[in-house]
Parts: sequence; structure tokens; C-alpha cells
Amino acid sequence: MKLLAIQTGHNATVAVSESGEIKGVLSQEKCDNVKNSSDFPSDAILALLKEVGWNASQIEQILISGLTVYPPGAYAYIYDTKNRIKEASRVIRIAKVISDSWLGSVFPWPFRTLKKIRLSNLERRGNNYVNDRLTSIGLREKPIKHIEHHECHARAAYHALEPSESSKPALIFTMDGMGDNSCATVTTMSEDGKWEKLASTPIASSLGSIYSNTTRFLGMKVMEHEYKVMGLAPYAKYEYMLDTYERIFRPVIWLKKGNPLIFESKLHTSQFYDYLAEHAIGERFDNLAAALQHLTEELVTQWIRYAIQKTGIRRVFTGGGVFMNVKLNRKIQEMEEVEQAYFMPSCGDESNPIGACYHYAATRGCKTEPLKNLYLGVGYSSNEIDEFIDRNELENRYTISKHTHIEAKISDLLAKGEVVARFSGRCEWGARSLGNRAILAHPSQMESFYTVNDYIKSRDFWMPFAPSILDTAAQKYLKGYDRNKVKASYMITAFEATELGVQHLRAALHQGDHTLRPQVVEKDANPDYYHLIRMFEAKTGVGAVLNTSLNLHGYPLVATPEQALMALENSGLKYLAIGPYLISKLKI
Repeated sequence: MKLLAIQTGHNATVAVSESGEIKGVLSQEKCDNVKNSSDFPSDAILALLKEVGWNASQIEQILISGLTVYPPGAYAYIYDTKNRIKEASRVIRIAKVISDSWLGSVFPWPFRTLKKIRLSNLERRGNNYVNDRLTSIGLREKPIKHIEHHECHARAAYHALEPSESSKPALIFTMDGMGDNSCATVTTMSEDGKWEKLASTPIASSLGSIYSNTTRFLGMKVMEHEYKVMGLAPYAKYEYMLDTYERIFRPVIWLKKGNPLIFESKLHTSQFYDYLAEHAIGERFDNLAAALQHLTEELVTQWIRYAIQKTGIRRVFTGGGVFMNVKLNRKIQEMEEVEQAYFMPSCGDESNPIGACYHYAATRGCKTEPLKNLYLGVGYSSNEIDEFIDRNELENRYTISKHTHIEAKISDLLAKGEVVARFSGRCEWGARSLGNRAILAHPSQMESFYTVNDYIKSRDFWMPFAPSILDTAAQKYLKGYDRNKVKASYMITAFEATELGVQHLRAALHQGDHTLRPQVVEKDANPDYYHLIRMFEAKTGVGAVLNTSLNLHGYPLVATPEQALMALENSGLKYLAIGPYLISKLKI
């Protein structure tokens, strides 16, 4: 059965699957070049169907990840922080003020009823919006099924990562800001295949919401720059961080007494920005970042520890946007109680269509196939690249050479200290470059860091780059690396660098604490990229390359040749390897 699954709203994404196997996944941002695009993913649907060789008439079932769909622009009304509510209508603002006053506390029911009516109206408009958009691309009157938000997160984490031959019990955790009235869940999968949700935390006590509101308080973009807060955290001094944590963060949220699989809080966490405005003015920004990170690590590891004690299951799977936090994931994989850790790559809402497909298959008795790799987007043939070069008359502007073994040419340039953008095969799904849409550089030379940061990416100075490491070199560079406990194929967890790792990967690690967010590359996952790094190792003795996403600051990871050309033309990049061609700004 051919399935199409859709995530609407923030980071709109689609997935297609058949017989329990994911055939492709693509986010709308890859098509419209708007980072975290929330437009209905019509472009992504059409592009992905073309990539896998399907047409709209072949789709037999449409899945929506989430029980509720809201129309465009509705989220200013749904989130209840004062910062967002200003965007709402005057009537809604007045109702909100009264609801928050003593009058609202004495007579809450009218306001609850009004809110229920408002959300029901938004849901109706959202369903009409989806139906209209599906009709416009030839998917009218296809059966539609909605699947609960955190069920999608859990199914994605488990079925995408669980070895198909395994039948061992699993403990699955999801955590994000909010979704379908939950922000965190605990689920088990038994040996006999029984799926059981043990606990669910309501959105009023959301650790993810606390993280996002602190991100906003620090002047950064919510649902986009949380990773910057995580990257800033290691620069704070421990004793100062701990003081901020004890005074400001610790009193706000905790695990429920009597049932520590659920979180509780002293305030509705959507209002945490207002709490910080009252209690955190004058605090150092690095102390706030570090205290927030400490809170997250402390609470989540305690949560997981309690669940392991309750169930006796030591194989842990995680999904949901909070687990994009690689430093948190490192703490989890280092827990003595954890036997194996599986972190869903790019586990924000862009992973939910994958989970929807797996849910539909698994609940109908169909065997599910784990993801073999994340190269699930769109690709371009040699003929298409030829046509692209001719159409844009690139030979009149650049030096272009064709290579039988382009990876050998790239490795030569990298060994000489050059920076090269690589565009090859199908694009990666998700937030991380995994080599096919990548900017590559020599990882031992700090000049690489400054060149990429200053002339190409324009990133904050404290943010690290990441390495792509050969599987044969992983133990040399990563302290405690054990692929039997945790695989590190997708830049979704972190390790401390060994002494040799610090030496060889100086430009591709966190300068504050010498941790790495690696992509451990295996030959079967990407033979050409693996061969490129092998050749680089033969020339330099370094079994890794610096890898950062091919994009301009503020834009998503590129997917198309046009987007790659835009990055070349609007940055200090000198080389773009696209298919078998090397495009150079230098005259040879």
C-alpha cells in the first residue's frame, strides 16, 4: 500500500512509504528555500513523488501527523505567551487579560468555553485548508487519517532505528514543546510486540517550552536557535551556573511525586518568558544558558532512570525536538542504567511523517523496515546537471572541469587546505549535512574554521562545526565510543574527544569543552563519501573531514542545483563539486 504522510505547520515535511519501508522524506524548506518553512508542503509532495516514480493517483492513503491541523497564521493565537498574544485580535487580547485577572480565576468557565469555541473554529478552518491544498495537487477525496503527535515521535524513533531482526523489549521516550496536548511520553514495546503508553505529561509542564522561552529571552529565535543556547552553555563557569540554576530554574519544574514518569511545574510553562522577565533580569547570558542546559540534563536523565527502574528495560529510544540536544543525549548514553541508546536523527516535527507511516504499517500487522540511511530527498542525474550548467551559462563565469573520480579531486583540494562544497546524490533528510549537501574542509587546521565561519556561514563565534569520521577511526577520536551501545551516524549525539581527536579534529570540535558531534561514516551508508574520506586519510593521516551544511546563513540545507549555485555566488566559497563537475571561481 502506497502511503503519503504529511506534517503541517512548523517545518512542514512529507514522507512516502510502501509495505513498511520509507521510500523518501522531504521538507518544504528544501523546495521553497525558506528555513523551517510552514507553508503547506505541496512542492515537497510533488517533488518527492517524482523522485520515487509515483503519481498522485497511486496514493492509497494520506496520513496527517497530528490530531489537529490549524490554518496558516493560527499559531499566534494558540500559544499563550504574552509575546505572541499581541498578534491576536483586540477581542482575544481583552479576553486574555480578563482571564488572567482575579475575575478569570473566580469565573473560569466562560473563558474556557470561549477558548474551546475558538480552537474548534481554527480546527475547522485548518481541515478546509488541508483539503483545498490536497485538491490543488490531484489528491482530492483520498482517505485521510490523523495520527497523534507523540505517537508519531515514538513510532519514528523505534521503527526507524530498531534492527529488523530484533525482538528485545524497548523503552521509548518523547519530549518536545507541545503536540496534541502532550509534551512528553513514556512507552514500552514488549518482546511480543505489545505497544503500551505508560505516561504522558500535559503541555502545562513542558521542559521543551522552558527551553524555547529561555531561547527567546536570550534574544534568539524560538524553534530555531535552541541549539545556539546549548552551544553557549559550556562557556559558563560551573559555580556561577549552579547558583543561577538553584535560584531561577530548579524551583519551576520537577518530576511528579508518586509518579516520576510525569513532569509537574509551579506555573504554566508557556508563560516562562514572563517568569524570566520577572526573575532573571541582570543574569549573565552564559549562566542562563548553562543553567537551562543543566536543568534539562538533570531532569531528563532522572526521568529515564525512573522509567528503567519501573520497567527493567534498558534499551532506550528517544524522539521529539528536545532530543535534538546532543549534549543531553551524551548524558543519556553515558548512564550506567542504559544498555543501548538509539537517538532518532533530526527528531523534531520533521520526523513525524516517518512515524505516521510506521504507525499505520505496524498497527496493521505489516513488518516495518528500519532506515538504512537518511539520503531520502531529491537527486539529480548527470544529464540534469549538464542541462543546469548549460542553462545558466556557467562556463562563461567559472572554470569547470569534469572528473571521472570527483571524490579524488575533492580529497586533493581538502588535503591542500581548500574548502569545497559537495553536491552529490539524493539530498539528506533532516537538519544535518551528512556529506551529500556539505561544505568540507581539513579538520586539523583552524584556518578551516575561520574560513568557513567568516567567509561562508557567518555563524556565531561560539558555535562548533562537526566532523565526518570513518568508522575505522571512531575509537581513536571519540572517548568511550562503542557502536554496540550507541551508533553515531547522524550527528545526533556527542562525545568527548581523545587527545588524538583534539589534535586531528581541532577545527571540528567545540572549542569550549572539546566535545564532538560526529557523523561516523560507514561504507554501506554512503560508499562515495566514505571513499572520499579514505583518500583524504591516505594523504593526511587524518580519518575525518570537517563537515558543515551547504547553505547560506539563515537558509536551509540546499537540495537543488539552483540553491547550491546561490550559495556559491553569495559567499566566499571557491569550489563547488556538483555531480562529476568541479566549478571553481579561480581561473586555471
